[in-house]
Amino acid sequence: MQNKLSFLFVKLRLLLKNFNTRQKALLALVLILPAPLIGVSSSLYLPSIETGAQEIEIGKFLWGVAKLWLLLFPLAWLVIVDNGKLSWSPTGLKGVLAGLLWSIPVSLALLGAYWVSKGGSLVDPEATSFIKELGLTTPARFLIFASAMSLGNSLMEEYVWRWFVFSRFKILVGIWPSILLSAFFFTVHHVVIMWAVGSIWLILAGSLALFLGGIIWGYLYAKYNSIWPGWICHVAADTTIMWVTWQILTSN
Repeated sequence: MQNKLSFLFVKLRLLLKNFNTRQKALLALVLILPAPLIGVSSSLYLPSIETGAQEIEIGKFLWGVAKLWLLLFPLAWLVIVDNGKLSWSPTGLKGVLAGLLWSIPVSLALLGAYWVSKGGSLVDPEATSFIKELGLTTPARFLIFASAMSLGNSLMEEYVWRWFVFSRFKILVGIWPSILLSAFFFTVHHVVIMWAVGSIWLILAGSLALFLGGIIWGYLYAKYNSIWPGWICHVAADTTIMWVTWQILTSN
């Protein structure tokens, strides 16, 4: 098995040998940008397939494959194509403080949006049934889900969108266009999720919030060359969103 993987790595390097840096960056973006949209759309809209007594949830399977691709592809590209080294993306005290300071206005803005929307009226009342299908009806289960999203999923998104996607766009178009483009593509697949649980007004407001959040986190990555400042602010934003979500669910 190890010999086969080594052979594939060598073949891939030979295949990309004649690619210049810009062509490699473009290829990497083509291979990663559709993955989250395919995964989310499949999980929400692809029906299960019944094979006799067994039911295969093909949508959830494709969602899992997409998540695995988002996790492993950037690492494989770094090691095999870029010949780079793995790093924990270290940052200093200034980066940590910047993440904490940006967390304040971002969280307040989200709470303000919740208040303006009169306690979540932008969310479709039928969205609670969608949450129930996920089994997130008890405080304990929702807390586990919220913690995983706020801490784990946000870290993965910073790793994918702010490190890998931003860095590839930077090679092609420079810093600020890359911040905007990575924020845009970060927003796109979230629109599909919001479409399933909210009104058109939620989609518009949520898309704007996600896009602005992506810009802030991209700016923090560009300034401090680390995913951690943006992740700190991202955690604060997701924690606020999860608190608001719980308020909406319990009020309905």
